[in-house]
Amino acid sequence: MRRLIRPPPRSQPDPVIHQQAAPKRRDARGGLLPDQRGNRLRGSVYKRCQCRDAGGKRVKNCRKPHGSWGFTVDAGTDPATGKRRQIPRSGFKTKAEAEEALTAELAKLDAGTWVDDRNMTLGTWLDQWLGELIAAQRSVNTVKNYRGHVRDAWKPLLGHVLLRDIRRSHIERVLALLSAPLDSERPIGNVGRWVTQRSPSTVEGYRRTIRAALSAAQRRELIAINPAVGRMDAIALSTGEEDEEPTVWQPEETARFLEHVYDDRLSALYELAAYAGMRRAELCGLRWADIDPDGAGLRVRQTIVSVTRSQVTPTQVRCPVCGVEHVGRLFKSPKSRKGRRWVPLAPPAQEALVRHRAAQRLEREFLGIDYDDHDLVFCRPDGLPLRPDRVTVAFEQHVSACGLPMVRLHDTRHGACSLMLAGGVPIEIVQMILGHSSPEVTRRVYAHLMRRDAAEQVGKAADLVTRHRPRRDAV
Repeated sequence: MRRLIRPPPRSQPDPVIHQQAAPKRRDARGGLLPDQRGNRLRGSVYKRCQCRDAGGKRVKNCRKPHGSWGFTVDAGTDPATGKRRQIPRSGFKTKAEAEEALTAELAKLDAGTWVDDRNMTLGTWLDQWLGELIAAQRSVNTVKNYRGHVRDAWKPLLGHVLLRDIRRSHIERVLALLSAPLDSERPIGNVGRWVTQRSPSTVEGYRRTIRAALSAAQRRELIAINPAVGRMDAIALSTGEEDEEPTVWQPEETARFLEHVYDDRLSALYELAAYAGMRRAELCGLRWADIDPDGAGLRVRQTIVSVTRSQVTPTQVRCPVCGVEHVGRLFKSPKSRKGRRWVPLAPPAQEALVRHRAAQRLEREFLGIDYDDHDLVFCRPDGLPLRPDRVTVAFEQHVSACGLPMVRLHDTRHGACSLMLAGGVPIEIVQMILGHSSPEVTRRVYAHLMRRDAAEQVGKAADLVTRHRPRRDAV
């Protein structure tokens, strides 16, 4: 009798290896959407309408041609709170549009370029950004310029647009509008000046403001890229003419002015402006402690700028010396590291400071205990700091009185630069004296001042060849 040999029982299949794969979800373009296990970032599309069933519940997958479509993106876990971040987007007319937008968002998430603007408009962000600058005690004049640009252009024209929707074309359109000729019945420029058209440099200032604001938004991951970076065609094509060159006094005109103000209380201030090229705020904030013992130079460590009460905080307005508020004046450090510098003094400027110190000593002795000493080189007769804007007014009155071409007090800085360049001072030394960030800035700002010197140097170089050539009479 044959024995039946049964085959050994088959081993049970490995449930993990042989498990049937779940059907893959695909978007409108055929791309893979994340699975239900959360292995990838997830998203879902939904329809929003007002249809209700008999029980009063919202109808899912309504097929009527009304309502709008939206989607929700699961952006992972918020590192700050540890909670899931689900970002909704809505307002799409069709399901296909919502799915296409969802696919684009998921692609950004996979590439690491996705950001969440928290549905913030540009106007809301600009207000928040200005508040942060004030809290960080940024330069008062810088914040003032930013606030003016935001108030006059960016909030009225783009303040309603969401941050994520800002494009380079929006920035270009606003800049083109700012570059157009003005047709207004009231002054547009600073301090009530009539302006028929903004200069390219003014429009560039508007661009720098929005660039700085959007750069801050990019650092906070509210936007992926900054659309205001780079050269704008609206500025480059706004005019075919170069900016007007500032009026600079010739050396004989500068000498005429200095002789005219020789007996003025602030004659030494004008001497330093003419020879050292210092800014108005630096002259008003200069202290005797900042001048070298031998008088050969000085260090710029403090400035005084003109402000209004709305531009500063209660803490900022307190004087670091006496602790009280000097209306319209703010003590502060130079804005940049390059601004804190050593400045050499020419002999005429040194002599003017000696005369000025002797006159100030007499004022101190006359007032006695009523003299409010702030160690300022240039101050009021009672020792209190000068108001920079009134220094400008006094300067312009002197210019009109001596019959010279009207220039700004700041233009004497240009004259000092031209004197140093004409005297053969290297551009790198001029840059350090003036407090520019680099020699390239000095070359760009004062390129028109270097033309005469460049022509003379080229002529000397050409003489090396022409002196060996025979002299011919002109035809």
